[in-house]
This record gives sequence, structure tokens and C-alpha cells, in this order.
Amino acid sequence: MTYRFKTVLLALATTLPTHALADWNGAYAGLILGANTNTEFSSEVGGSSSSVEADDSTSVGIFGGINVQNDDFVFGGELAFSQASDVEAEILGETVSDDLDILDLKGRAGFAVDNILFYGVAGFSRISDGEEDSTGFNFGVGADFDLGNNAVIGAEYLARRTTFDDEDPEVDLDLDTFSVRAALKF
Repeated sequence: MTYRFKTVLLALATTLPTHALADWNGAYAGLILGANTNTEFSSEVGGSSSSVEADDSTSVGIFGGINVQNDDFVFGGELAFSQASDVEAEILGETVSDDLDILDLKGRAGFAVDNILFYGVAGFSRISDGEEDSTGFNFGVGADFDLGNNAVIGAEYLARRTTFDDEDPEVDLDLDTFSVRAALKF
């Protein structure tokens, strides 16, 4: 009787579907909803520095990229555009509000575990207020979850460190964003 029971269990175990590692190869595109925190404008004049923190704001945007997978390792590149609306800061007693256009070019490297991709990013950022551009670098971490049927959801924390070079004195802009993302793979 135990032989027959073991045989049935073995037959069931070999016929049950296994959970396959997601395929992260190829192109993808999607939407971003972000919360901008730790937004700070700073400058240095004559050895003394000053900084102004902006209120938290939200951003929405689009992104697209391509991944190459080698076993559990995933490498790729991504281009993202988002807009932060009504970034407000109080400067010299006056409230200043501006919309920021944000362009991020990022390299990605990560490790896939089942249907989750954990990754780090680093790259170039350009932030524009419509009149002047701030350029610099970005870095961050994230995780994507493969829902199946080419759908992916994820979360990412991205820190940007940029400078308005045309200002005299130079003005630095630090903008950190936590975003949720949804994408389709092609």
C-alpha cells in the first residue's frame, strides 16, 4: 500500500507545473507615478552656502527601455520623462511654484529571483523649469514584479543630483523620487 501511495505522490509531483523564472529579455514601456521628496535648491556665495527645501510634490511620466538577461542577471538601459507639477518653495518670504520637466537616462543591472527583478540604476538627468536646465547624475534601486501576460509592476527610488550651470552663482538641485511603475513587455 505504501508503494502505491509513493508512486501516486511521485506522479503528481512530476506533473504539477513548476514556477518558471520570468523572461526579462526585450523591450518594455510604461507609466510612472512618483512622489518627489527631499527636493532642495542650494548655492554657495563667497564661502557661505544657503539652501531652500521645496514642499513634497507628485510627478507623472512615461518610460521605456530594453533588457538583456543572462541566467539570473539582467542588464539594460532606460529612458524616462516625467513632469513634477507645482513644486513649491519659500524664497525670501515669497512662495515660488514651478513645473519641472525631468529626463532620466539610466543604465540598469539586476538579479532575477522567480518573477521579481531587483535592480540598481545609475545615469544622467536633465531637469528643466521651462527657462533653464539643470544637468547631473542619478542613482537608485528598484524592484519589478512580472504579473504574466507581459505585464510588469514595480517600485523605484531615484536620487538626482544636478546643477543649474547658467546661474551665477551656481544653483544645485537635489530631487529624490519614490515611484510606482506599470509596464508592458514586447
